[in-house]
Amino acid sequence: MQLTMDRETLLRGVGRTLGVVDRRGAMAILSHFLLQAEEGQVTIAATDLEVSFRGSYPAEVAEPGALTLPAHYFHNLVKELPGETLSLAAGEGAKLKLQVGESHYQLIGLPADQFPPIPEVSEETLVTLESRQLKEMIERTIFSVSGDELQYHLSGIFWERLELEGVPFLRLVSTDGHRLTLMERPLPESESFDIGEGILIPRKGVAEISRLLAEEERVALGVTKKSLALRADHKHLFIRLLEKKFPDYKRIVPDSFVYQFVVNRQEFYNTLRRISLLSTERFRGVIMNLSADNLEAHFSNPEVGEGRELITLTLTQGDPAGLPISVGFNARYFLEPLAAMSADEVVLELNDRDRPCRLREREDEHYFAIIMPMSL
Repeated sequence: MQLTMDRETLLRGVGRTLGVVDRRGAMAILSHFLLQAEEGQVTIAATDLEVSFRGSYPAEVAEPGALTLPAHYFHNLVKELPGETLSLAAGEGAKLKLQVGESHYQLIGLPADQFPPIPEVSEETLVTLESRQLKEMIERTIFSVSGDELQYHLSGIFWERLELEGVPFLRLVSTDGHRLTLMERPLPESESFDIGEGILIPRKGVAEISRLLAEEERVALGVTKKSLALRADHKHLFIRLLEKKFPDYKRIVPDSFVYQFVVNRQEFYNTLRRISLLSTERFRGVIMNLSADNLEAHFSNPEVGEGRELITLTLTQGDPAGLPISVGFNARYFLEPLAAMSADEVVLELNDRDRPCRLREREDEHYFAIIMPMSL
C-alpha cells in the first residue's frame, strides 16, 4: 500500500473513528481503525462490534492495500505533523511509514484480515430526514438515559413510529426509572422507514449519531439485520440494536392532571440552579410549595446549609382551594429538560404530591418530561 493524501482530510476521517473504537476492550483489533487504499480513494472504518463506521475519502493511491492502525495514536500524531500532504506506505509486518517533509514516522498496526466485517445496507431501505430535527430530538432526550449498567433495558433511547391524527411521527423516549423524556416530530417518507414495534438504540450509538448529524444537513436512515443504518454523503454509521425490551412507558404517563401551572422557564431554571448549588450526593431533594400565584423552592442540607426562593406562577387549571401542594423533587431532573427547552414559558402539571408531574413547553405538547416525586 502506498498513497498520498491531504492531511486535514485524513485527520477528519480518522477523527470520526475515535468515538467508535474500544480502547479498553480485550480485543486489540477493536482499538484500531481499518485503512484500505483503492483506486482514487481510501476507506476508513472502525467498530467495537456495537457501533461501526465506514467512510470513503479521496487520495492519490499508487499501490492499493490495507492494514489497521491504533486510532488514537495515529490521530494524535497526524494532528501534530506539519504540512498539508502526507505520504503513507505499508512496510513489512503491518507497519505503516508516514512522511511529510523531513518528518518520518513508523507505526505498528495489525493485519487487515483480523478486522471484523462492517455491516452493509441497501440504499432502497433508507429514508431521508433533516439532520437538524433528528439531532434536536436526540439532544432533548439523551440526558434521561440510565447510566446504570445493571439497567440494560434503560441504557438507550427508544425509537417508535406512530400516527397522530393521520400524520406519521417519529417518537423518541428515554427513562432511567426516576424520570422520563418524550419527544415526537412529523416523519416524512415514513412508509419506507419500518421499525416495527420500535427499536432501542444504545447511548453510545445515539451519541455517535448526534456527532454525524452535526456534520450534515440531511441523513438517510433505515433498519437492517438488527442494526440502525445511517448514511450521509460518503459516510456510513451502523448501530446494533439493544435486544432488551423497553418498558411500557405509556403506563408511566398520566392520562390527565388536576392542576396546571404556567411559569417563566428561565426564572424557574435559574432558581433551581442556584438552590441546587448546596446539594450533595446524599441530599439532592428540593421541596416545591405550589400555590395559586407563586412557587416556593426550599432546600435544606444539614452538611452545607439551606436556601429558599420564591417565584411567580399562574394557576391555569384546578381548584385553588386545594392548594398549596408541597412536593419534593430531584432538582437535576427539572434542570436538564428546562435547559433543553427554548420557550419563554413552561407548563407544570400534577395531581398530588405522591404522583409524577409533567413539565412541557406551553405551546408544544409533543415534548415533555415526566418526573417522579421524592419522599423527603
